[in-house]
Amino acid sequence: MKYRRLGGTGLEVSEVSYGVYSLTGMYGEIGVSDAIKILRLAWDLGINLFDTADVYGKGYGEEILRRAFGDGVKEIVVATKVGYDIYAPGKRFQRRYDPEYIEYAVRKSVERIGKRPIDILQIHNPPLEVLKSPQLYRTLRNMVERGLAEHVGIALGPERDVLREALEAIEHSEVEVIQFVYNALEQRPGREIARAAGEKGIGVLVRVPHASGILSERIDREGTEKLKDHRSLRDKAWLEWAFNLYDAMKPIFRGYGATPGQNAIRFILSSIPVSSVVVIATSEEELREYAEAPDKGLLDPEAVSRIIELYEEAEKRWVER
Repeated sequence: MKYRRLGGTGLEVSEVSYGVYSLTGMYGEIGVSDAIKILRLAWDLGINLFDTADVYGKGYGEEILRRAFGDGVKEIVVATKVGYDIYAPGKRFQRRYDPEYIEYAVRKSVERIGKRPIDILQIHNPPLEVLKSPQLYRTLRNMVERGLAEHVGIALGPERDVLREALEAIEHSEVEVIQFVYNALEQRPGREIARAAGEKGIGVLVRVPHASGILSERIDREGTEKLKDHRSLRDKAWLEWAFNLYDAMKPIFRGYGATPGQNAIRFILSSIPVSSVVVIATSEEELREYAEAPDKGLLDPEAVSRIIELYEEAEKRWVER
């Protein structure tokens, strides 16, 4: 495993990090004992950053870290998120970003994880109007001043005006880390965000590196109906576009002697200033595969340029359709 500096935080994090979301039911039922084995294996493989959120399994995605590592949870880098009111009755959690709720949620996260301060606290999918409010950044400062979080940042969702949200967030000095979706099939607005964040010394975390299985080839055209995560927000026309684009990229990726899933990660590490790539892995075999991706080395600049060109050409056709 290789490591990179997370912006100006001073943290050295593994180039591949583990998305605890993998274990909370969206990708099939995984028993507690198996979940603990996967988390411990991630650490053994050199992964030191574990990304989770209180809304993942209504607290389970945080609690499982303490159950897996015990007091050793203090040795790993934990990034969690708050912003969905998981404590209100009902199954559909409303977003809440008021100071009282955020502090309450962070304190509950600290209890579940068993670690204070939390290494990286992220505000979960805040809309642009929230990101424009000085109140949000005062709240983030308070979380650090009260010893609840060591570093703070923003995790942006796929369904909003992510570029404008990101550019607003990184203008505020309190934001030390920013997380967003980026992969070979979704290069915008991630490239622009990563570049702008890098110029300000802000740490970059990328999620959905495999476009929900398209780039790892764990899902085909017929399998898209089973998608339950952010990819299910796309219509059939976009999915067909994505598969056609990946077909054009395959000859480039396959010239590197690694698995499709590894090459998807290597493209990210090679194409933008990113600190860590958050992977979804529901088995030990899958986790080992992804954890070995950095050791395969970066892609050649020429290959990266060609993948970017293919994306831009396809994106233009998509816009003009």
